[in-house]
Amino acid sequence: MNCPKCQKKLPADHPRICPNCRKDLSSFYKMKETQALLEAENARTAKRKKLTVICLALALVCVLAAAALLVVSRLNKKANDPAPESFSMEAVKAEIDSMQISDFAESPEPTDYVKLSVTDFGEIVVRLRPDVAPLSVQNFKDLVARHYYDGSSFHRVYPGFMIQGGAGEEELSPIKGEFSSNGVENPLLHVRGVLSMARTTVKDSATSQFFLMHADNTTLNGNYAAFGYIVAGLDTVDKICEIELGDNPYSGEHSVPLVDVIIESAVFVTPK
Repeated sequence: MNCPKCQKKLPADHPRICPNCRKDLSSFYKMKETQALLEAENARTAKRKKLTVICLALALVCVLAAAALLVVSRLNKKANDPAPESFSMEAVKAEIDSMQISDFAESPEPTDYVKLSVTDFGEIVVRLRPDVAPLSVQNFKDLVARHYYDGSSFHRVYPGFMIQGGAGEEELSPIKGEFSSNGVENPLLHVRGVLSMARTTVKDSATSQFFLMHADNTTLNGNYAAFGYIVAGLDTVDKICEIELGDNPYSGEHSVPLVDVIIESAVFVTPK
């Protein structure tokens, strides 16, 4: 290195006094030492930063690779899963009353099929459709599971329209009405054989009462929550609609059964 004063080259043994200009070099050497230490520290800091960037980049690559594997796995699973059943009203109409009661066996576990045994009239098997009205289906299944409907009755019979039942003494929490005028799309129309939730004029008031359509009725579409349909035993509804009726003292409607129409039991069944 050179002397800071005379700029002549200094001996390699770093003398304290410049042999040329006699300048005291103590502070000069100290400054150079400090500068060397700073440069070394800066070099170490730069190296650490470089290693940190490399580690973060590797971590990001690992995360992206894991995410890509997850996406591929889900896509493969989706590709291998059976396609969900698409809803078709024509398919529903073809399925209504297309089977026999003997085509079903009682199930100890909940299923999407329920058999109603109506004393002196016959049996009805309904298929529930959670894909169109999941809340209504789950509510109905929960009540069937705890035998809520056993011993209840069809208390309203309106030939050419529907039969209504499922009332109980217990106070139940209402569920949301799953129909379009209440903000829920429901493609299941109220044709003969369809199962739907009964309610008051309040749209979210349905609890346990339900009705089975005896004939098509377009005025109910979009205003009541249809959630299933009869796949066997529609003739039982026809038999119930043949009973003698009286007038409802409150509404005047000619729909009060003069004979008991008791739902002896409601149980889960499954196709054989």
